[in-house]
Amino acid sequence: MLDLVFSDIHADINALDAILGVASSPDFRKKYGEFSRIINLGDVLERGTHPREVLSRLKALQETYPFHSVMGNHDEGFLYNRLVSASSTESLDAHAKLTREDISFFRENQDGTFGSREFIDKKFGLFCVHGGPLDPAKITPQNAREESWLYQRSWQRLTAEEFDFFTYAGYHYRASSAFDEVEKHVSNHVILCGHQHQEEAIMQDGTIHHLYPGITPAREKLAGRMIESREIVIDSTNNYLIRLGIGGPEGHYVKNAEVPHFAVVQHDPRKVILFAIRE
Repeated sequence: MLDLVFSDIHADINALDAILGVASSPDFRKKYGEFSRIINLGDVLERGTHPREVLSRLKALQETYPFHSVMGNHDEGFLYNRLVSASSTESLDAHAKLTREDISFFRENQDGTFGSREFIDKKFGLFCVHGGPLDPAKITPQNAREESWLYQRSWQRLTAEEFDFFTYAGYHYRASSAFDEVEKHVSNHVILCGHQHQEEAIMQDGTIHHLYPGITPAREKLAGRMIESREIVIDSTNNYLIRLGIGGPEGHYVKNAEVPHFAVVQHDPRKVILFAIRE
């Protein structure tokens, strides 16, 4: 079984099609396998200029594959009419034209909210979120009112500091806090997240190890494109936090993130492989 995972598509249809084109190509399937499930880590909307096309493509994929999605902060910003961060006028105009049928991709819950903020697969040890896995009920102060939504899993973000803290960019958590929380739900787990647009890989085996700086990327030509990959072998006795890079960079450019990123999860043997479509 192979999972195709992406995050932060941000209404970028060209990037989404590039990811699907590479992951579906014969040479990719020959080397890595054929994906049989899709996991979307959120932020389908905002910043990019083709939200309708992206939603249509994702709805078509839902009809073809087992498809699991979590909500991103930009998805919630659009659906709940909250200003998240700057999008271009062109992006705002494109989103303003979305219809109820377009946004039917997002499941509406009985309480009027949309979607889920986590996807947990205990069989394969996965805990999937957009930002972070901490339980909002445990970290939200009693006096938090208008800003309480910034403590949700869709807004949490990994920090390199030695303590957890809140800002109006969301709740910042240490890797150790994430592992402690997820261990209550899934033993020997892999946390998959996005949100911060840059790749990361951290392992816990009693202590915390930052794996990503030590992984030498491999470069190869697949589906006529130059692909950069980083492989993380999953030891079933350890825990991992793996953050994907941005999937759709059309509306947001940061150093080393100007290209589409995605990942696959192999379950036998257990691996997570991060990909960047460089050319």
